[in-house]
Amino acid sequence: MSLPDQSTHLIAGPPPANPPLFLALLIVAISLTSPFLFARAGAPSPLLAIAAAALAVSGFIALTSAINAQKQRRADSAIKCRASITAEGIIFHPTRHRPTTDFFAKPDIEAVQLFPRALVVITKKTHNKPGRHRLTFTELASPQGEIAAAIAALNLACTKPPPE
Repeated sequence: MSLPDQSTHLIAGPPPANPPLFLALLIVAISLTSPFLFARAGAPSPLLAIAAAALAVSGFIALTSAINAQKQRRADSAIKCRASITAEGIIFHPTRHRPTTDFFAKPDIEAVQLFPRALVVITKKTHNKPGRHRLTFTELASPQGEIAAAIAALNLACTKPPPE
């Protein structure tokens, strides 16, 4: 099995917002009710007051982060080409979260995995950023079988030793 000369494109929607809005609202609800719950639990103490204040601050931070994540997701809501798989390697195309193009050359790739909502490239220790590189997405528009075949061919080519 060999990679075709042309690219196989992963066309998908934007990554999901993180943290989810419902989780942020849950933290806010807990932070609003925690002082009352702590007061009913026993005699007021400075430690409980600090815990209630910390919960309120975390609720505010979570809500602010969730709102910003929703704004970023809506700004990049189009279904578009998020990555390309070629005979030379994998290209992660720029997004609002990652404004530069990331290219992973075939000699630097240890393995590539496709999950229902993510494409993971594992680079070798010789790469300038070794480890796992994840591209998350939603609403996959590309044929999954075509992408899986291109990834399988690239994985096979990456595991073969180079010709001498």
